Parts: sequence; C-alpha cells; structure tokens
Amino acid sequence: MKNNKWFILILGIALLGLTGCEDEKVDEVNEFEVLVEYLEGTDGGYVNNMGSWILAAGALNSEFDYSGYTVFDLRSATDFASMAIEGAVNVTLTSMFDEADNVTGPILVTCYSGQTASFAHTLLRLKGHEAYVMKFGMSAYDVSLDKWTSNCSDQYAGDLVTTASATLPTFDYPVLSTGFETAEEILDARIDAAIESWSNGLLILAGDVITDASSYNIMNYWSEEDYLGHGHIDGAYQLSPSTLKMSGNLSSFDPAGNNIFYCYTGQTAASSIAYLTVIGYDVKSIKFGFNNMYWTELPGHKWSKPFGF
Repeated sequence: MKNNKWFILILGIALLGLTGCEDEKVDEVNEFEVLVEYLEGTDGGYVNNMGSWILAAGALNSEFDYSGYTVFDLRSATDFASMAIEGAVNVTLTSMFDEADNVTGPILVTCYSGQTASFAHTLLRLKGHEAYVMKFGMSAYDVSLDKWTSNCSDQYAGDLVTTASATLPTFDYPVLSTGFETAEEILDARIDAAIESWSNGLLILAGDVITDASSYNIMNYWSEEDYLGHGHIDGAYQLSPSTLKMSGNLSSFDPAGNNIFYCYTGQTAASSIAYLTVIGYDVKSIKFGFNNMYWTELPGHKWSKPFGF
C-alpha cells in the first residue's frame, strides 16, 4: 500500500511537469508573414506604391540637376574612374547601405543599363532610404556608355502571341528560416540573401525563356490592354501592376522557383524582383525586357536608337 502511495505521488509530479512544459511551448514564428505584414504596412508597401521612382537624366533630360541627389554608381571601379557623374560615389550592393546611412537627402542609383540600379534602389527603400533610379543607367549619360542600342531588337516578334491570359495560378507562400523573430532582423537577413542571389544571376535572356517557356512560371507585369495589344510570351500570365501583396496576387508565384517576371525595359521588373527575392521567392527578370523582344512595337517605354532622345 505504501508503494502504491509513492507511485501515485511520483506520477502526479511527473504529470505536473509535463503540463508545465506544454504551457511553456512558444508558437513557431511564421517568418514570411511577419516580414510581409511589416513591409506591406497599411498600403501594400513600397513595391505596390513606387510612384516617380525612375528619373530621366543625361540625354533624356539635359536640364537634370544631379546636385540635388547623392549619386550611387554601381559600376566597376575601373569604369567609374573612366567616366562618372560629378560627385558620384562608387558603391557595391553590399557597401551602399553604410554609405546611405551617411546621406541626408535623396539618393540616385545608377549602373550600366539601369537593371542592377533598379534592384538596388528597392533594397535601399526597404531599409527606409529615399532612393531613385536613373532611367537606362549610365547608357543615357554618354553615347560611349551605351549598352542599350545593341540589345533592342525585334528578334522575337514572331514568337509572341495576343491570346487572353489563363487564370493566375495559386501556390503556398515560401517558408523563411532565418532564425530571427522580429521583422527588422528577418529583413536584414533576407536582404543579404537577395544580394547574394543577384550576384549569382537573377537576369535571364528573353531567348532562353521563349525557347523553353513551358519550364517557367512567367509573369507579364502589364495592364491587360498592353498584354493583349503588344503581344506577350506564349504561356505568360498577365499580372496587373501594384498587386504584389498577400491580398492581391502574391500567391501566383511558385515558391519552388522557376518564376520569370518581365516588363517593358526590365527596370520595373528588376525593382520588383528585389522585393520578391527578399520575401523568399526565386524569380528572374528578363534583361532589357520587351525592348529585347519587339522593340518596334512599343510606342513608349523604350530606348531611342540610335543614341539620342
């Protein structure tokens, strides 16, 4: 009888301990939701409210006042030394944040064609810096720096279609595992990951997509009018601008990867995939956008060739 009492006492203590352990369990943090809710805020966040983010300078606007901005130039040190905007700072995707912390006014980001600068400016915006992009990059600054003319073509005009878009697909959201719990910490870790992804190659050639379109989840980031009117890659979905949010079309991207995102010049796409990469997606932008596929078709949003505006 005495042994039974001891057994009951020990069992009771053990059960109390188990109950205590269960009470101490903390719900696992959904890092994706924490980060996206933070970045979206109450208005959908910067990526859905970009406004006048891209500025015409150089040959596009000879009256542009560079002195109103701190210019960040992402080109190589050698090319920067050869020709640069007066007062510009030569930065990398990694070093630009420390430089930005010392800037009190707006930042104008430039590179060779505007693609990398577009990606970079979004990362700066996500960290609270007032950053803008130079349209067409340093290609518009001087004819000797032109990277656009040779990449504007009608080479894929015959491969484009004007069919209606299929219904957008729906996927689960990505799973983030930075190990952090606060939005600010998760953001910093994901920005580092996005920079590494860009360095590994987030630009893809139009031809590589068109010749293997069925292997990709392709998003055309235009209005339906332009999607049907100008034509699009066969199999591409029409994704309306400013819908990259959980209450919009964010779930249309495949968390497993092979997502393609394109626009007119590639600059809006590069800006947008910066955000998408930060929140966990594997998505590439078509370099030079529609300008590389069917340049003649575009009434605007295009490089003027030969050089001159």
